[in-house]
Amino acid sequence: MASRRGPGRPRASDAATIHEAALELFLEAGYDAVSVDDIARRAGVSRGTVFSYCASKADALWVALDAAIARAADALEQGGADAVPQRDALARLVDAIAHAVQPWGTTPPPALRDAAAMGAEPALRDGAAAHLQPLVDRAALALALERDALPESTSAAVAPVAIIAAACAALVAWTHEPGRPPAAQAVRAALEPIAAASRIHNDPAV
Repeated sequence: MASRRGPGRPRASDAATIHEAALELFLEAGYDAVSVDDIARRAGVSRGTVFSYCASKADALWVALDAAIARAADALEQGGADAVPQRDALARLVDAIAHAVQPWGTTPPPALRDAAAMGAEPALRDGAAAHLQPLVDRAALALALERDALPESTSAAVAPVAIIAAACAALVAWTHEPGRPPAAQAVRAALEPIAAASRIHNDPAV
């Protein structure tokens, strides 16, 4: 069966195309007014293809953000494999988040930049915990290994949550900052003091 294609749009079924089509529609009509069928028509794919990449229309908001989360998780894992002695797990987490957002430069991803205009801020907030949990889990494991603790222990679990939540808040603020610096610089400025405070609070030698 032929693919349904919007005018002028080449046949495609990848996540990036669905993401782009969804954001176009959210910005034009408002998030709540757009259906999965609308996204499929705009992307030129079937409804089933949309669902093969996105469990819901809310997931279409997260494609670029999920890519950054995956970059952070991979960077944290690689940093753990050949860690520099003076860079502890909290410092590596900050490094990983900065690395993840570095490709954005000074240009926010549209899902963050246009969230208010799309009426998508509640959907982003509601999905944040599930989308960020894999990174929280990896960070907690790295911190637990460093501190010879269980990943769910207070000393291992709380600091990553605080740092990752602060990263999200910093990025939202950065998105709306006039003359914004590079994203990596903005998150480092926000996260390094929190990492230092968490390190001191949880260090039994202090």
